[in-house]
Parts: sequence; C-alpha cells; structure tokens
Amino acid sequence: MTGLINLMEETVLKKIDQLWPNTEYCKCERCRMDIAAYALNRLPAQYVQSMKGKVYYRFESTQVQRDIEVTVAVSQGIEIVGKAPHKNVNVQEA
Repeated sequence: MTGLINLMEETVLKKIDQLWPNTEYCKCERCRMDIAAYALNRLPAQYVQSMKGKVYYRFESTQVQRDIEVTVAVSQGIEIVGKAPHKNVNVQEA
C-alpha cells in the first residue's frame, strides 16, 4: 500500500452499495458517483498511508457514530440524486 487513501471513500461506496439497491432510483454509475460526491462533500476525509492505519480505522471506538453519519449522508444523497438523476449532464454528453 503506497500513497494516501481516503478510507471515507471506501466506506461511502460500501454504504451506497448496501442502501441503494433497496430503492427504485436510477442505478447507473453516474448516479452512483453523484451520490458518493454528495456524501463525501459532507463527511470528513479519513486519510491513511499504511495498512496499520487502515486496520485502526476499521476498529476505532467511534465506528458506530461514523456509520450513522455515513448512513445519513448517503441516504440524503440517494434521495436527492434519485429525484433528479443526471441533473448535471451536459447537452453534449446526453
């Protein structure tokens, strides 16, 4: 493992994969990334640069609180993006 990794990205993407299938919203990758961007912009980054840091992050005492915060941010993102999918698509991309 080299370089920096924002473990919050992994956490958010896993939470999206857990919550999103239970909705009737668009399931395209663009919407998935819009949901992730929405949530990540509302959550603190959690950077690590070693496997030890990654393990510590997984077993930290604030894990339950972090899970609640991630669940709320992702749920809000799913709702907002789901109600207006592809909102940011340029005419050239469409």
